[in-house]
Amino acid sequence: MKKILLFVFILAFSFITYTPVVSADDFADSALGKELVDIGLKFLSDPGDFFLNLHINNEDFSPLPKEKRGALRFNFLPTFLPFTWANLNAKVKILNERGYIPQIDAVGMYGDLLALRAAKSSMDDVEPTFNGYSIGAVISKSANDKTRIFGGFKYSTVNMNVKLSSSSAVDFGAFHLDSLDFRVADAFFFTGINHQSREDKYIVAQVGYGFKYKKITSRLLVSYKHFEYGLDIFPEGVFVFHPFVAWHWYF
Repeated sequence: MKKILLFVFILAFSFITYTPVVSADDFADSALGKELVDIGLKFLSDPGDFFLNLHINNEDFSPLPKEKRGALRFNFLPTFLPFTWANLNAKVKILNERGYIPQIDAVGMYGDLLALRAAKSSMDDVEPTFNGYSIGAVISKSANDKTRIFGGFKYSTVNMNVKLSSSSAVDFGAFHLDSLDFRVADAFFFTGINHQSREDKYIVAQVGYGFKYKKITSRLLVSYKHFEYGLDIFPEGVFVFHPFVAWHWYF
């Protein structure tokens, strides 16, 4: 399990510009070293928030195209690669837009960490557990032929229970980590705008608010026929910016 945690941090830090090799003391006193220490301490103080942010990367609560009945979505980065976080988001149209009646879509998402499934706890032979899911609805209404305003509610939760032995526990400064045991759940209100710039290209801007933790999230997204590229923003997260790449299929 310790190797998995180290792998997670090494891959996350790969986004940071390369720095020449220096001594441990010099690196700890450098601006980059202090930033990495701050990131590590923030993760250890609230690992549930970090995993909830990754969980939100897997979600898609934007409206379905008018002519489609449903959609499946799979997030490649940053969840399945590198974290082996398998995920599937599904949307189904419940009501078509007609006159003053808005379009209504039902949305659900489920995810599981495959690397953790393959690992075994080294304490009391307890299998590690992990899962996350979301459910919600999207209500959208056309402002004109190309642009729609949307909003809705969702419930998102992710939980993890991993016990570490004394030999695999993680020590980071004053923090000692011998387990990851949390369940983070929140109800979110969200709203946004969806603009169709051409036949198979949509531009989405979205913002959400979690009532329990007063969590603010936002997303900028460009969606094509089968792939989408975007950026999730978490102002108080371990990593503020989460670029992502996802695949989807409309039917």
